[in-house]
Amino acid sequence: MNRVTPFIYSLLVLIFTVPVMAGTTGKIAGRIVDDDTNEPLVGANVLVDGHPLGAATDVDGFYFIINVPPGTYDLTVSYVGYNDVHIKNVLVQTDLTTTQNIRMKASALTTEAVVVLAKKPVVEKDVAASQKTISSAEVEALPVSNVGQLVGLQAGVSSDYSIRGSSASEALFVLDGIPLRDTRNNEPISEIPLSAIQEVNVQSGGFGAEYDNVRSGVINVVSKLGNKDRYDVNIITKYRPAMPKHFGISPYSPQAYWLRPYVDDAVAWTGTKNGAWDRYTRRQYPDFNGWESVSQKTLQDDNPDNDLSPEQAQRLFLWQYRKKGDITEPDYDIDGTISGPLPFFSRELGNMRFSASYKRSRSMYLIELTTPDLVTDSYLMRLTSDLSPTMKLSLMGLWSKTSGTSASRSGGTSLFTSTGGVAGALNSAGFTTPWRIFTNIYFSASERSAQILSAKLTNIVSPQTFWEAKLIGTIRHYETGPKRFRNTEKKYELWDGYYVDEAPVGYFPDPLSSVEGSLGMGGAVSV
Repeated sequence: MNRVTPFIYSLLVLIFTVPVMAGTTGKIAGRIVDDDTNEPLVGANVLVDGHPLGAATDVDGFYFIINVPPGTYDLTVSYVGYNDVHIKNVLVQTDLTTTQNIRMKASALTTEAVVVLAKKPVVEKDVAASQKTISSAEVEALPVSNVGQLVGLQAGVSSDYSIRGSSASEALFVLDGIPLRDTRNNEPISEIPLSAIQEVNVQSGGFGAEYDNVRSGVINVVSKLGNKDRYDVNIITKYRPAMPKHFGISPYSPQAYWLRPYVDDAVAWTGTKNGAWDRYTRRQYPDFNGWESVSQKTLQDDNPDNDLSPEQAQRLFLWQYRKKGDITEPDYDIDGTISGPLPFFSRELGNMRFSASYKRSRSMYLIELTTPDLVTDSYLMRLTSDLSPTMKLSLMGLWSKTSGTSASRSGGTSLFTSTGGVAGALNSAGFTTPWRIFTNIYFSASERSAQILSAKLTNIVSPQTFWEAKLIGTIRHYETGPKRFRNTEKKYELWDGYYVDEAPVGYFPDPLSSVEGSLGMGGAVSV
């Protein structure tokens, strides 16, 4: 199956008139008063250190600073006749207001500036919803490999973006104010490098009207902006050596459930009911009449071409069950971001800065399926330019590709992404058909990719008003189907004069029974 689903749309919006896009900035607000009289100070200046952001108090001493990117800032407060106040570590979060009330002392009483350490309030007064904000420092400290695992640590949220028991298609995933949604199945496009994340805000209810086409919750991700004065490099790596992802012995071990009755010399030739096993051992494995019984049936039928000795019947069985799907390669994650001023042309292009991120991850499946692993590659690039002191242009490009095994035999958009998902699919047919374990063609190989481009223009009209215009283009591509067809040429000689093809390797449209299955003693080993 080869499907290309292009979806391109553009949106020009005045934020103060029609608020339909997700927020990517926060707000600082508060009141400034005289420390002795509690009288409001009119016209006091509040500046964000190192940024062209600030405000002045009104007649009642209130101020607010809008359009502040999430992060930690220092504030400087000044007023004629009063000592400056420096406030450290003011935390700003997406779509939230950070309240910072300030008391100033007259300069006649003291000659030293006042330094205040900001504290996060116990209760967020402007939060009416159930939500959690995760900072970049927390992202680096947590043992996670992708955004799904990150948000899955929050109460009521799973790693597949199921919020409060709903499906992923009912959640909204937003990156820098841009909804990343697959228009084919409504599920999130979330393959984002962790090292690029500045903040993640998870809302599981009570979200505002600016979030449309959403039912269960919102995952709002804000990526890092490049610094115009320095370069920053952030690399996150994780490695897991090759080892089983299940308890107990391997399903491919001679002692495993599907193999022991056919290879254990105590019962393989004369059957599991011959008394060699006690009744407790017999109850743990399938009943088998023995290879001598299989041989007798081949010799007694009317087809001389399938005559087999007991040893030959077992040899043919072992060929058909020869797959070894144990994990032999490691899992790993390589995630890195470099950011800073654009080389050579930064000043000429309005102090243009960039942030470039790359992520590659590989997770081995519980056992080898049509593919042995799930592999994801993603690239994220951001460019930001100050066109003027009040106008900023941001460009963003995201490209991602995920390759693995489809969770549906007939295709579809879903992939196996967890150990539990693979185990559930293998067990769904019960313990009567081993072919899902011993062949790699039952499921289809699948690949999906996404290309997203966006441009955002932000203009600050006044200290109280700004507007944004956004243009977004999205392309989604799917490719699902069998890998290669089976070579049916009988070129493998198992013993003198007896040749077989490569079954069960390679895709074949018709069922093929194993030697014991063809005699009513088991199931097909390939489809």
